[in-house]
Amino acid sequence: WLDARGAELIHKKIWKPPRIMGYNVLNILNFLRITGGAPGQAGKDIIGKILWIKETLPEVWNNTYKFIDFKDYIIFRLTGKIRTSTDIAVIWWLCDTRKNKNKWHPGLCKLAEISVDKLPEISDPSAIIGGLTATAAKETGLAEGTPVINGAGDLSAAGVGSGAIEEGELHINLGTSGWVAGHFTKRKIDIPHYAGCIGSAYPKKYYLAMAHQETAGACLEWIKKQFFVADDTMADTTHDALFTEFDRIVETAPPGADQLIFTPWMYGERCPLDDDYVRAGLHNLSLQHTKAHVLRAIFEGIAFNTRWAMETLENLYSPTHQLNMIGGGAKSDIWCQIMADITNRNINQVADAQMAGAKGMALLASVALGYIENYYAIKKYIDIKHTFTPNPENRKRYDELFDRFKQLYHNNKRWYKRMNH
Repeated sequence: WLDARGAELIHKKIWKPPRIMGYNVLNILNFLRITGGAPGQAGKDIIGKILWIKETLPEVWNNTYKFIDFKDYIIFRLTGKIRTSTDIAVIWWLCDTRKNKNKWHPGLCKLAEISVDKLPEISDPSAIIGGLTATAAKETGLAEGTPVINGAGDLSAAGVGSGAIEEGELHINLGTSGWVAGHFTKRKIDIPHYAGCIGSAYPKKYYLAMAHQETAGACLEWIKKQFFVADDTMADTTHDALFTEFDRIVETAPPGADQLIFTPWMYGERCPLDDDYVRAGLHNLSLQHTKAHVLRAIFEGIAFNTRWAMETLENLYSPTHQLNMIGGGAKSDIWCQIMADITNRNINQVADAQMAGAKGMALLASVALGYIENYYAIKKYIDIKHTFTPNPENRKRYDELFDRFKQLYHNNKRWYKRMNH
C-alpha cells in the first residue's frame, strides 16, 4: 500500500492538465460520478500499480490473463474460479458503484488504458464462489466441495470484526497502518483529506467511510528495530514482551510527554493530509526528554493523527460518542487510554483485537451459510474487553497539543515538498 512508483503515470494519464488541486477537472468529475471516489495523486492505488507494470514490464503485461488481489488468487487455487469482491473492486477506481451496478466501467477502463478483459468478475463478499476442487481438497486436507466464500480485503474484514456495523458507528484500527471507519448508507467524500466511502463487506446496503493512515504501528516497529532490539538488555526479549515493556515505559512519562510531539508520517500520508511528501519527526526535543518521553510521544502522535482523521469523518456525517478499537495496538491498555483522552471519546477495546479481520470474515461466512440469521446479528458475537473513558484532567493539555500538531504540518508543508520531491 506504500508503493508509489505509479505516481508519474497517474499524473500523465489520469490527472493530465488542465488541473485544479492536482486533478484533471473533467476526469475527476467522471470518477466521482461513477465510482464515488478517485485515484490518489500518490500512485499508491492498484490502478497506479497496473499502469506501472504496463509501462515498465510490457512482457508481464502481455502475458497477464487477469489482475487480481492476493485474496482472489487463494480463491482461484481453491476453486479454479477467478473472482474479486466488491469492496476490493471499488478501490481500483474502475468500478461503477452506482445503484445495482458494481461492474467494471468501460469508459473509465478506456481512460486508464486498462482492458476490461484483464479484470476479474466481481461478486459480493458474502457470495459462495464454488466448492473446493479435488486437487485443493487433497492439498489442504479439507473435504472436496467445501463451499468457499468470496470474503473481503483487510479494511472491510476488520470493519465487520470490529463490531461497529450499525449506521454511523466508528472503529479505530491500529495495525501496521491505521484507519478510522464506519458503515453508512449515504455515500460522501472529502477529496482534500482523502476520506470517503468505499465498498464494504455488505455492499448492497453499506459503504465503509474510510480515513486511512499509512503508518501507525509501523512507527513503533521502526523504533523497536532501530533502538531497542540492538539493546543488549532487550536483545533476547520476545516480540510481545517487548511491546509490554513499551507500555510500562510509556506509563512513566507524563501526558503530553513534556511538550514533545511526534508526527507519524513515516512514508507520506493519505488521510487527513493526502500528501506523499510529508515525513515523520520528533519536534521540540530537548535534553530533559528521556526514552519514556519519546515512546509516549509516538503513542500520542499516532493518536493525534487518528483524531484528525476521525474529525474528518465526523464532519462528513455526525459526531460519535464512542469508538471500537482493534488491531495490535488495541492490545495496549495505555494506548487505549491515550486514545480516549486525545479523541475525548469512550474507547471500546475489542476482545482478540488483533484477530478482528479473521473473525469478521468467519462471521460473514456464517451468515452466507445460514449459521447466523443476518448481518446485524454479527455484532452479538463481538465481545468488548474493556471500555476506557477520557480523563478530564488531560483535556486542555491534549487539545492544545493537537492544535500544535496540525500547525506543524501546515507550517512545513512546502518544506516537506522541497525535501522529498
